[in-house]
Amino acid sequence: MISKLSWIFFVPFAGAAAFLMLARTLMDDGAVFGLSDMMLGYAAIACVAAVFLFTLIFCLCDRKISHYYQPHRNFVAGIFGLMLAVVFAADGANRVYSLLGSGTVEVLEVIEAVLLMFSSIVFIVLGLTHSFVNRDNRHLALINVVPALLCAVRLIRVFVGFTTISITVADVPLLFCYIFATLFFFNFAVAISMTEAKHAVKSCFIYGFPAAAALLAYGAAKAYTSFDLYDIFANILIFELLITAAYILAFLAELTIFTKDRDHVRFVDIDEDYRELSKEDIEMGDDYVVTGVSDDDRPETSSSYLTGTDTSGYIYTEQKRPEEPETKVMDPEDDSDYITKVVDNENDKTNDAVYNDRLDEIDKLILEISGDIK
Repeated sequence: MISKLSWIFFVPFAGAAAFLMLARTLMDDGAVFGLSDMMLGYAAIACVAAVFLFTLIFCLCDRKISHYYQPHRNFVAGIFGLMLAVVFAADGANRVYSLLGSGTVEVLEVIEAVLLMFSSIVFIVLGLTHSFVNRDNRHLALINVVPALLCAVRLIRVFVGFTTISITVADVPLLFCYIFATLFFFNFAVAISMTEAKHAVKSCFIYGFPAAAALLAYGAAKAYTSFDLYDIFANILIFELLITAAYILAFLAELTIFTKDRDHVRFVDIDEDYRELSKEDIEMGDDYVVTGVSDDDRPETSSSYLTGTDTSGYIYTEQKRPEEPETKVMDPEDDSDYITKVVDNENDKTNDAVYNDRLDEIDKLILEISGDIK
């Protein structure tokens, strides 16, 4: 699958973006190709955009990758997920404490604090899911989108902050971090929840690689230049960015290794599928995706079974229906089965004479008795 080749361009461009971000503070203006501090920041953004562009090209050319992904055991992603849950919980608790101490209420600040607490719960579930492989994640589709909402709120806060400062001092690379992180976590929620979508797995590659490049470059630069040894909570943002980047890379590595071709994936719906899988099929669960089935692959219902039953493989006995007796059509010209016979009035015998000739002895006796009674 061509999508997996995105790693080839991710590694050099992500390294270049990290170098350019570090050069902003480590070197004087113009030391790197004559670029100023602001220009170095935009050059780092250009490297992230290059990662996005090459990944997009590879994914658009990939016609074989499956639309659905079955989770696999990933201890690295599970560890980073649990670490991210701890960091988000600490950040959320710290923000709630700061809000209560300041006495002021900012809507975006409150929303972000609430989403941080919910995101910590989500990443606890995700960390355990990666570690113990819970394949049925369809019921977690709504809570899996919480990290995307958190990144979206942070994106809004960073963008709103640009309105009060000059664009020359605006932290544009951080804005791009949250743009790609928001897009990745939304498609990530769709992919692991096995929601019906055509390009969820591809979108994880398309937005995951630039998100990881931007987060790594920005987080590494901040960790080297702004790490505070005295106030640990001042470094929470750095931890969040770096751990988020590591979590994204761990999940992308899992996708790269275990994602299958669409021709090798069989769709099985637990709630609606009437087909019974054998024990061997269940044990070889890597080739089965628990999701909705298409109209072409949808199993036959009982009504469709009755209308199109193929009995070629069954043992049965064919019984013929008993033949009904033929109904004999009487010919009026044939007088063999009639008591009376139609004669022409012009004949020498009258109808009464012919009738008397045809009567049997018993009929004659009955007529004589009837005549005597009269």
